[in-house]
Amino acid sequence: MGFIDLEMEKAYLKRVKSASSKRGLMPDLSQEWEIHGPHQNMNCQVLVGWAYDDNCNRHLIAVYPRAIYEIDDYSKWWDVGSQNRIALKK
Repeated sequence: MGFIDLEMEKAYLKRVKSASSKRGLMPDLSQEWEIHGPHQNMNCQVLVGWAYDDNCNRHLIAVYPRAIYEIDDYSKWWDVGSQNRIALKK
């Protein structure tokens, strides 16, 4: 685990913004984001941070390669289920 400044890391910023916007979210760039993986037991990277929805409600999210999940705590980024998956906006 480490921290990442999305404003300085343009590739990660693009990934988070693209995935978030498809779900009606805007990442909060004023906060540092956590980055997890890849490592021996996990072959992908997960980014964890705050985002706002269309109603300006703040959500803690975990951005996986093919999904975004709402989580309750930074330490629970790995404990996601389909009930916490944020659906794509149509």
